[in-house]
Formats: sequence, C-alpha cells, structure tokens
Amino acid sequence: MRRPLRSLLIAAAVLVAIAVGVDRLANHVAEGRIAAVLQSNAHLSHKPTVTVHGFPFLTQAFNGRYDRIEVKARDLFDSVAGLPSSPGSAGSVSTVNFDGVHLPAAKALSGKVSEIRVDHVSGSAVVSFADVEKAAKLPGLKVSAISGQPDEARLTEAVTVAGVSANADVVARVSVAGDTLKLEAVSVSLPAGVSVPAAVMADIRSRAGFTVAVPGLPRGVRLTSLTVGADGVTVTISADNLVLSSS
Repeated sequence: MRRPLRSLLIAAAVLVAIAVGVDRLANHVAEGRIAAVLQSNAHLSHKPTVTVHGFPFLTQAFNGRYDRIEVKARDLFDSVAGLPSSPGSAGSVSTVNFDGVHLPAAKALSGKVSEIRVDHVSGSAVVSFADVEKAAKLPGLKVSAISGQPDEARLTEAVTVAGVSANADVVARVSVAGDTLKLEAVSVSLPAGVSVPAAVMADIRSRAGFTVAVPGLPRGVRLTSLTVGADGVTVTISADNLVLSSS
C-alpha cells in the first residue's frame, strides 16, 4: 500500500508543479503584452517593468479582471525630443499602480491587446533636478531643495553684468497643474556687494518662471500633489476610469 500511495503523492506534486509553471508562464506573457501597450501609450523610450499581483494569475485572467498591476518606468525624460541625455545623472522614475484592470484572457495571452480599461490609477514619480534643469533650457542652471520648504526649490544661475560674474539665487515656488510642474520666482538674491540694474533682476526673475511637463505617464492621469526633496520633485498621480490605448 505504501508504494501506490507514494506514487500518487509524487504524481500529485508533479501536477501541482506543472500547474504552477503554466500559471507563471501565462503571467510572464501577459506582463509583456501589458508593458508593450503602456510603453506605446506613455511614449516611453524603455519598456516598463510590469508586475501582475495576485496568485494564481490564471484565475484573474479567466475572470478578465486583475486586482492590481504595478508598473515601474525609468528615465522618463529620455522620450522627450529636444532634451539632451545626461549619462551618469539620476534619471526620473515612476511607480504606477493600476487597480481594477479589465483585460479578457484571450487578448492577454494572444497578444491582441490594444486597449485596457482601468478603474483607478495611483502612484508617484520622482522628477530629478537634472531633468528639471534640462527642461528649463537655461545654461548653467542648478536646482536644489530648500530645507524645510517642501513646495519650494532653489535655482542658482550664473549672471554677468558689466564684466562681473556672480551667482543669482532664486527661490521658486513649485506647484502642479494637470501633468505639469510649474515654477514661479518668489525672491531673487545676489552675493553681498554685487549690484545689478532693476531690469536685470526682473529678467532673472522672469527666466526662473517656467513649466516642466512630466513625460512617461499614462495619458489621462493628473498630478495631485508634490514634495521637493533631496532626490528631486516627487509628485503623486491619480486617475479614475481610464482607458489605455496603444494608438
């Protein structure tokens, strides 16, 4: 009796292993299909990393609804035409959670995925200071955080007046609107003993006011809040009832 029972247990273990293997393979295939749609939708230079949460995967696939799909993308600004790449610099990254994803199993596994419906989208993106500097298109501009001021940034720009070079420090308020960061100059200061005409000060203040569209995010999401920190500007994103299309 022991030998048949042992054979039965081995057979059961093999079947479970096969089932798990099939489940993981199907999961991997679907993640690749979803990543391709998201790369096209968000105009990403690099394919994002997609993780379908929940086990088993096939149960969700057969139901055509996934509780949560997590997407991580890097080097967001690499997709923006006209902005130079910065080898070795910290690139902007995003982590986006899609809750309540509707995708029929046949499409997920066949590769015929052109549209994905999502109940709710949440997440965050870190826009590096290096990418803010590139977007501003002001030669020599340096952007940094101001301790204790989560909605302000320090902009340092080299100016030359009457043969005298100095660094102008601008405190800029940072806010969000739609999918864009907006910087507005609050104050401008120069080193002690350096004086420039009012028109030059006005010009410095004007240049410090600019916007930065955050790329690489799914179409239809909006920025909801921000925090300026040591690594850059962290923004939170949100959207409801979103339709992701690869077109």
